[in-house]
Amino acid sequence: MNLQEKKQLNERILNLISSLPCDADGWSPLAQLGSALNKAEIRYKELGYPKLRPFINEFSSSLELKDVLEPGKTPVCFVRPLSAVDQREEDAAPHAPEPTAPVFGQGERVPGANSWLFNWAFLSQQHILALSELALEEKWFYGNNPENNEFPILKNYLAYTFKRLCFEKKILFATDTARNEEYAAFNTGLVDRKYEYIYALFKRNTRFPSPYWFLLAFAVAGEDTGKTLVSLFNPLPERADYFENKVENMLYDTTTGNLSCDYTHILTERTHRLPIAFLEDNCPDEFLEIDGLHVSRFPATLSLEQRREYFRKLGEKIKATPRILNRLKNRMDDAVNLALKRTEWNYKTAIPMYYPARNAGSLLLPLTLVDEDHVDLALVVERQPSGSYQGQTILPLDLAYSNSRLVCRPDSDWLRTDLVCASEPDDSDSSGDE
Repeated sequence: MNLQEKKQLNERILNLISSLPCDADGWSPLAQLGSALNKAEIRYKELGYPKLRPFINEFSSSLELKDVLEPGKTPVCFVRPLSAVDQREEDAAPHAPEPTAPVFGQGERVPGANSWLFNWAFLSQQHILALSELALEEKWFYGNNPENNEFPILKNYLAYTFKRLCFEKKILFATDTARNEEYAAFNTGLVDRKYEYIYALFKRNTRFPSPYWFLLAFAVAGEDTGKTLVSLFNPLPERADYFENKVENMLYDTTTGNLSCDYTHILTERTHRLPIAFLEDNCPDEFLEIDGLHVSRFPATLSLEQRREYFRKLGEKIKATPRILNRLKNRMDDAVNLALKRTEWNYKTAIPMYYPARNAGSLLLPLTLVDEDHVDLALVVERQPSGSYQGQTILPLDLAYSNSRLVCRPDSDWLRTDLVCASEPDDSDSSGDE
């Protein structure tokens, strides 16, 4: 979209946010904005954004996001217009003098647990494209061709690598005292064609009010902009580390016995992620009819909110019908057992991944629920202190790939970008829930 279209869209989004319920500081749940955008027929996917959050990040000059983390719960994302901050400050100090000169580079200098890379610093789409060309050749999109030259896997990789580095306190800072210039840097974990690490080098923003940083370049140490990196940082930034015990957490031990799964959660709370053919094969046709809607015959005009409500009610219906729940559970059990056999035959079947919502390492196993030659979903498995394994939840393949790519490029016969399509939006778009 051009600048004029973006400006008009920004105004529409601000109007929508103003109509949403919010707290005293102006924060509204991002999920509510997602529903409002859908009702207003603002289709961010058609604009080239696979998820809601990257779309909203394009309007960081007028909107801000935050994640609220509570122990034992998944993060919830909130949004508010920056004008709410201005208004709150104006209410608190109505007689404050006007600044005599603009102040640049305001914002968060040191990132915290809730920081989001694309709010903390300015990175353009050209920067993302440059990184894709500098890094060892890799397919950073789903399907056969990138939409609008977008690289959703790479952007997701950078965003969540940054969050992990914040958690590990591996974002480094330096000052060039001779020039009075501030810099920040982190290790992307990617390598160039010489297998040299690629670093992100940031400089204090002195041109615009926010954010505090802008990306100077993605660089290899000692080359081009990487010479500045070497002159400022010693030692250089370390890459993210996702596992304390790499052997134990990156390989599935098939000698531990049975794998226990949270089938109630998987089948009744993640019903929207189950293949439609799987539901049709294991549920009577009339069972799938809810409030005049049927899972195989959704009208084209069905909103995202209506779709969510349908699957919420279907999950409750499955939970209240033991015969159907057990039938689905038995079929899921068959798929889990097949996945374990595949893993025993080839250890690479189990793929390590980083689970951002839980800040934990896990393994992914393939689930074939309809056709044994086609993987439908990934089962998230965590090793317990006892040494046994627990199946926690299921993920669509695009989300599974994005999470596993944080650890390493998957070397797998079942989780490949050419076999994966971007999934339909669900609760993970807005809350970080997975």
